[in-house]
Amino acid sequence: MQERVLVGLSLGVDSLATALLLKAEPFSVVGVYFHLHQEAKDLEKVRKICEDNNIEFHYVNLQEEFYKDVILPFADFYLKGFTPNICSYCNAEFKIEKLLQYAENFSCNYIATGHYARKKASLIGIAKDSWKDQSFMLYRLSEKQREKLLLPLGQKMKDEVKNFVQQCGYEEIANKRESFGLCFTNGKHYSEFLLEKYPELKKLENGKVFNKNNQVIGTHKGYPFYTIGQYKGLNCEGKQYINKIIAEENAIFVGEKSECYFSTLRLNSLVFSQNIENIKKDTPYLTKIRGKDEGNFATLREISPNHSIIEFSQKVFAPMQGQDVVVYDENNFILFGGRIESFS
Repeated sequence: MQERVLVGLSLGVDSLATALLLKAEPFSVVGVYFHLHQEAKDLEKVRKICEDNNIEFHYVNLQEEFYKDVILPFADFYLKGFTPNICSYCNAEFKIEKLLQYAENFSCNYIATGHYARKKASLIGIAKDSWKDQSFMLYRLSEKQREKLLLPLGQKMKDEVKNFVQQCGYEEIANKRESFGLCFTNGKHYSEFLLEKYPELKKLENGKVFNKNNQVIGTHKGYPFYTIGQYKGLNCEGKQYINKIIAEENAIFVGEKSECYFSTLRLNSLVFSQNIENIKKDTPYLTKIRGKDEGNFATLREISPNHSIIEFSQKVFAPMQGQDVVVYDENNFILFGGRIESFS
């Protein structure tokens, strides 16, 4: 009897390729369309693709839960003055967790997604297509989640995936323009989205911009709409780069771009993919502070279950509180990750 695998489907090339690749293997593929936000405009097209490929299909409306469990925490991060990577949070706390829940409901042995990341046993690593790598977004997954997760695109290049989908007869999907940014803002900048949800943020307009001598040199639109390293959107003379934000005071500090580079990061909210006892202090490891970042080597100065201090050999540009950091082993599999608590 074939093992059953639940695939989260949208009308994107990656999720479709995942379903079709697994169907070509000895799996019985079950598709699920999670209705997370706005209208489910692609629902019937996804249903038809499943019907044409003899894939069992399910529709689940999760709009209320997605709003409560993802969108509200996203807004809360920014209101605290943090710069979150909401995708890593959403994957671990919502999307993958919901896939596991419904996999059990639909009697499936595994779950699968179209993320570009390698998988070895319960470890997740950098994809073959390093430019498309999404391992960074999966670092917060629990061991149980990782064990049940299949990632068939991890060993493929993006062009291979597009060609495969095209050969399967879905040329329009294969050539569809990729979407970037947050899935739930409908193409809007996050600041515009926040203002729509929280119009009271307009009260933060005309916040003060300070230079390194604590002199007021201009104004800003409100601290949630800025991040370290940003220079656009400030009402002050010259090209000034943000190097510090104090949310409680709605205060922003600026200076030269060179003042936005830092070497030491303190991390909290750690999630370990490998045994902490095997992670060596004073050893350099490949470390990413952004999803599209190629990474730099950083040395672990402190490591404990609750926090870590890492020091980069070369200063990194614009780290921010709340931002994710992921540390990899010598084979480019995730050791652990966490969120920036402070930097210097």
